[in-house]
Amino acid sequence: MMKLVLLLQAAATWLMVGVIWYAQIVHYPLLARVGPDSVAAYQALNMGRTGGVVIPAMLTEIATALIILWHPPTGVATAFPL
Repeated sequence: MMKLVLLLQAAATWLMVGVIWYAQIVHYPLLARVGPDSVAAYQALNMGRTGGVVIPAMLTEIATALIILWHPPTGVATAFPL
């Protein structure tokens, strides 16, 4: 069970690393091309679409982190997950 928890934690974390890099390198620079008249609508669409990608990964990270905190893997000091 703990192997699955650790695998899910790593997968969710690496997914978020990819999302962050994508946002920094591709997404944020493109915001300079959004005009002032359309930035509010663009941001609303962006938040809605981004949430569908990041919310499941973030919830997985939170859930697995709590499991790891409450039940540290065998051989890992109790304080290490903190």
